[in-house]
Amino acid sequence: MNNIIKFLTAGSVDDGKSTLIGKLLYDTGSIYDDQIDQIKELGNGEIDYSLFVEGLESERRQKITIDVAYRYFTHGENKFIIADSPGHEQYTKNMAVAAANSDIAVILIDAKSGIKTQTVRHSYIAHLFGIKHFIIAVNKMDSVLYSQEIFKSIKKEYINKTSFLVNRDISFIPISAIKSDNIIALSSNTSWYKDKSLLDLLSSVKIKQRNQNNTRILVQNVIKYENDRLYQAKLVSGSAVIGDKIITYPSQKTAIITNIIKASDTNISIVTNSDIDIDRGSVFVGDYINFSNQFKADLIWFSDKIYKKENYHSYAIKINHNYIDANIHKINHKVNIDNISYINANQIEQNDIVNIDILLGQKTAFDSFSCNKFTGSFLLIDKNDNETLAVGLINQTNKIL
Repeated sequence: MNNIIKFLTAGSVDDGKSTLIGKLLYDTGSIYDDQIDQIKELGNGEIDYSLFVEGLESERRQKITIDVAYRYFTHGENKFIIADSPGHEQYTKNMAVAAANSDIAVILIDAKSGIKTQTVRHSYIAHLFGIKHFIIAVNKMDSVLYSQEIFKSIKKEYINKTSFLVNRDISFIPISAIKSDNIIALSSNTSWYKDKSLLDLLSSVKIKQRNQNNTRILVQNVIKYENDRLYQAKLVSGSAVIGDKIITYPSQKTAIITNIIKASDTNISIVTNSDIDIDRGSVFVGDYINFSNQFKADLIWFSDKIYKKENYHSYAIKINHNYIDANIHKINHKVNIDNISYINANQIEQNDIVNIDILLGQKTAFDSFSCNKFTGSFLLIDKNDNETLAVGLINQTNKIL
């Protein structure tokens, strides 16, 4: 069975993310001939490798990545799932989606233009989402004549600007995606670089699964079937077998699993020894879980709507398939991306990363994100127009008031 390696490419605009992915796919023989012919036709015989990734017509016209583009390829014993995330600031939410589903972050930096604010922001978001492995690819080395000194300078600057990446596995590699330097094999153009190629670096990462052993079952629907009440649910972590004792939230009642019908490993229907009056959004757990109407969280703000503390805001959070009234009780600090310091703030603007206290209209079950990413994250939604404003990662579960 192949190992599955999930990684994202991130960084600032025009750092070459889509070209890198296109080159990886092309050089590993993962693109069909008719796709190659189509791209050649678009380029009058030349291949623009970024177009193998940028599928939306609007992206092809502008030569930018808007959505998260997922691509797949197999090399040796490994299957790779790639998330190519946008570089533009207004699409930071797409990068957050990619980070939530990846184990490795490949951060690209243009060798000529160097580190930008979005480079650091994307690194910080990957860090918030618990990614442990970072590959810093200094791209377009051909544009600086493969200068070792420029590579060393960028490496030093990146380390200085990302002091938050403690206890992280970080590798640096000089590449030219367009020239295939150090992508599949080491290049003679960077004879001073003695480490692995990018593909070998990706293949050599040992992914340690995050601690998701606690049983968490999110109820999606409740139906009556013959004499049984079936709780259709998603098993997001841990395990569930017949005979297990489970605690249900918000009812806090205990039951025994008497039957499980599996649509897949994660999509299941559960029957218990007693009928429990619950709805979509309820949670089954096998052990302790927080149950409260308040917590602290890191918030990544997507919207161009500005939150101001002095104004009334009507919010809901989506957590565990449930929608709950919520409000921001306090902004504890905002992250200054330029120097990664904490600063005071009375408002939240697009792309801000803040730590806040949240108050809910009712108690709900949750974990800290570091314990369980499924029950430790949420979306903040504007109740007036249903716009998703932000994603939140719970980082403190004890009482805040």
